[in-house]
Amino acid sequence: MANQQGWRVVVRPDNTAETEPFDVPEARPGHVLIRAEYAAISAGTELGTQEQKRGGDVHPGYSNVGKVIALGEGVSHVKVGDRVLTAGNHASHVVAAVGHAYFQRVPEGLSLKRAAFGVLGMVAMHGARKARVEWGEHVVVVGAGMIGQLTLRLLATCGAETLTAIDLSDFRLDKARLGGATHALNPAKADVRGELDRITKGRGVDVVVEASGFPEVLPAMFDALRVGGRCVLLGSIWHRKVELDLMPFHEKELTLVGAHQPKAADRSTALTPWSRDYNGQSFLERLGDGRLDLDPLITHVLPATDAGYAYRQLRDARDEALGVLFDFTDR
Repeated sequence: MANQQGWRVVVRPDNTAETEPFDVPEARPGHVLIRAEYAAISAGTELGTQEQKRGGDVHPGYSNVGKVIALGEGVSHVKVGDRVLTAGNHASHVVAAVGHAYFQRVPEGLSLKRAAFGVLGMVAMHGARKARVEWGEHVVVVGAGMIGQLTLRLLATCGAETLTAIDLSDFRLDKARLGGATHALNPAKADVRGELDRITKGRGVDVVVEASGFPEVLPAMFDALRVGGRCVLLGSIWHRKVELDLMPFHEKELTLVGAHQPKAADRSTALTPWSRDYNGQSFLERLGDGRLDLDPLITHVLPATDAGYAYRQLRDARDEALGVLFDFTDR
């Protein structure tokens, strides 16, 4: 197995994305070797990484599904042929630790194309939990990319009075409506503050989930929040900066909440019940039993050799690309 050659996506320092061969490693003790079938692009994280100055190659990706093809020493409760989700890169072969929080068995009957979004779903579920939405609250999700779409679909089951999606793409807003948004606003075409006042009947927004990764939207969202409102930072900010007048924030007693999914506990305990492990299981189960439908969000299934095209689409064709998968089944 050690001499077998696999393929993986690599982003060069000049931001050229391509595939390169690599030697498939053996499964170490406590690990398994997985033959990947699909990997989901996390556009915010991966495009944000490409914006940063780097000195070397980057191997992106963290939501990969496939079948176990070899077991490392000491692995007993996983068998060859099991279908699993891991935080592996965009690669044809992945070695994963069986006890890791991101290592999840894919439920029987759930397609691997849907399951490939599992780790992104864990990010969305962590953000939804941080929002702590209560019955009757007016909720806004800013940014209708994949993380925003997944978060909105989870929040749609939490009893919000209204659930408003905000994005510059009507295509993505239409997808948000399919996922449970009661209202959809395009800032290029609507007076967002005026519309939010109308939607909330002058009460103001209770919760904002910022999923766009652009902090420039924060002043307007702080303005729209009611006294005592809260704002959850879920999008990948990537060191982008914004100037804020904190006096309105202070006077309205707003709460700003960071939501960085890797900070969730690995495993559930009495004090940390909402762990990455639990969120992963819960998200995959919701996909498997139909409570969450991701099919309308999957816009592209591409071979890894089309990596450059995939990233260009996500960056420049927001009215066409949303849920993008790399397909490793043909290699």
